[in-house]
Amino acid sequence: MFVDKNFLKRTLKQRNPGSHKGENGKVLVVGGSKLYFGSPALVGLSALRAGADLVYLLVPESIAATVASYSPDLIVYGYEGDYLNESAMYLFYQIQEKTDAMVIGNGITKNSSVLKVAAKMIKEYKKPCVVDADAIVDGGYKVKDAVYTPHVKEFTLLADLSVPQQMSAAEKVVKTAAENIGSVVLLKNPVDIISDGNRTAFNKTGNAGMTVGGTGDTLAGILGTLLAQGCPAFEAAGCAAHINGAAGDLAYKKFGNSLLASDLISEIPNVLKKQ
Repeated sequence: MFVDKNFLKRTLKQRNPGSHKGENGKVLVVGGSKLYFGSPALVGLSALRAGADLVYLLVPESIAATVASYSPDLIVYGYEGDYLNESAMYLFYQIQEKTDAMVIGNGITKNSSVLKVAAKMIKEYKKPCVVDADAIVDGGYKVKDAVYTPHVKEFTLLADLSVPQQMSAAEKVVKTAAENIGSVVLLKNPVDIISDGNRTAFNKTGNAGMTVGGTGDTLAGILGTLLAQGCPAFEAAGCAAHINGAAGDLAYKKFGNSLLASDLISEIPNVLKKQ
């Protein structure tokens, strides 16, 4: 099946006009490092533009002020150090209780000690979780409610499988990976492939301008919000891919190959208003 407007209409919930702050999704973003401080901000801002009520960013103290400066709408917590480490767990335990979904991995680096802490967080977070970027590891984490969002190279690491050029063959590979890992896999490609090991969907929105850095972060943020709002993982992944690509298409009309991930974020509301 292809993700289209009907797919989105079946999945996306209408907001209750009587709802209160926090009832439309609270997202925890664990990301960033001394080297990469823009990634968690892009994730957080995308989550907000996708409709989350509250977004909490857990980042190293050395970059916390910089990350917070991106927007007063972000709630930023800093832990000691330049990279994800055990000292982050104290804040993690506090914040996880008041959030509905987590996005982890963006900009944390592949350092083995960092990944050890990331794995601990993923296994202890008992709610829907987007595993992206540096947190994607060989074989995944074998936890319920995780959604993996690899590009082709990350997919090879995750599943120990290469992605064939032929679409039907690629579909089988992604479906096999999702079945083996026991989680939804969203392969980011010119045509995105989403599978839960049983069902498979394709998304065609997006363009070549989206090879710019940060568009994977925006996807992760959108997906985090949809999960936080209660969308099932497979449907949320399909909708997030479509929304991210459609926002990228609107940005491409304005900026062409000069588009930035931040341009895409500005277009997310325009995509959602059409649904």
